[in-house]
Amino acid sequence: MNKKAEKLPNTIWILAAGLLCVGAGQTLVFITIPPVARDLGLSEIQIGSIFATSAVAWMILSPVWGKLSDRIGRKKIVIVGLLGFAISLMLFSFTISLGQKGLLTGALLFFLLIAARLLNGIFGSATRPSSGGWVADISSIDSRSRAFARLDSGFSMGRILGPAIAGFLLLISYTAPFFFFAAGAFVVMFLITIEESPPYSKKIIEQKKLSMFDYRVWPFLVISAGFGICNASLFQTSAFFFQDVIMPNSDEYIAFASIGFMLAGLGVLNGQLLIADRLQTSPGSLIKMGVIFNCLSLFGYAFSESLVHAYICFFLFGLGNGMLGPGISSSLSLSVGKDYQGAAGGFLGMVIPIGHIASPLISMPLYTLNPSYPYLMGSSVMLIALVFIFSSKRHKWIRNKNYREDRNIEAFEGSD
Repeated sequence: MNKKAEKLPNTIWILAAGLLCVGAGQTLVFITIPPVARDLGLSEIQIGSIFATSAVAWMILSPVWGKLSDRIGRKKIVIVGLLGFAISLMLFSFTISLGQKGLLTGALLFFLLIAARLLNGIFGSATRPSSGGWVADISSIDSRSRAFARLDSGFSMGRILGPAIAGFLLLISYTAPFFFFAAGAFVVMFLITIEESPPYSKKIIEQKKLSMFDYRVWPFLVISAGFGICNASLFQTSAFFFQDVIMPNSDEYIAFASIGFMLAGLGVLNGQLLIADRLQTSPGSLIKMGVIFNCLSLFGYAFSESLVHAYICFFLFGLGNGMLGPGISSSLSLSVGKDYQGAAGGFLGMVIPIGHIASPLISMPLYTLNPSYPYLMGSSVMLIALVFIFSSKRHKWIRNKNYREDRNIEAFEGSD
């Protein structure tokens, strides 16, 4: 029987609301843009490049924002991230709208779409590492996975609400859902301004910088990179997969693909709030189970030919993500110690976009060869990851809960 759960600060839910807006906006872009951009004359490679541009900026700047939050505090960086996300989402929507009206075409349309997504990568990348550092600051070692599960549940809920709300708002105009979620980000920014920012240690400036190649860091980044590749392979190609394989004779494939994304989001919530939070599953177990679920669900999705089969795989993939996300975040947080929480979150933010960079170069070309190949590749990546976590000493350290012996990784004193 699990022990009584420790009460976590409500600040985590406010930060989760910020990630909800980010998750909704990102999912909205992934669902609507590929087919719309295809109708506007952009190729699959160009569409993938739009996402990759943002991912490159995200990858480069995420650790910068994370380390900066260690030095000047979490609140400022969280606000910068949400502001950058909101502005980029509005600009991206406005550009697509002009393209649909024929006011923007060809190379200029392509350039402006990349510019809008680049803005998201530059500034939006500040949100997750600073929020993660904030959560680590105000949670104990035994509640770390629960705290990160709650934080990440915001992004997952956004993936569910994004398609659902967008379906109604698109009846008003194409730009309505984009501006709706951008407005939500502004509301969260206001709520964050009235929250007390957790204290931070000024001595960090004089400490040795944490490297991504540190033995406490890289074993978890390897799994996170594989995690990002699998996500990109599925979410960037699924709109095409529904159009070409699942529902080749239907004009409503976007709506049905949206349901798949919502089911994946529902699976993530179950993994986060039920398995990770309610059942208080340890970080090591979350990683192990998440990798297994992702591996099996991607393999099954590769051979899907019906809606039911595809939807089951979406849900199971989401369930795996719901365990793997907080498992990796809390494991890395516990591994590096209390003075490097922002840096740790920044490293995670750096490796997850690898999938979106690789997708135009690997997943998209594989899809053109055979629609099932990107998902078989993702399943193979997860199989390799499973072998790695059982051979890595640091992953064994996490599974054995040895972090309880290191007092340096306790939550900051007085940070509640």
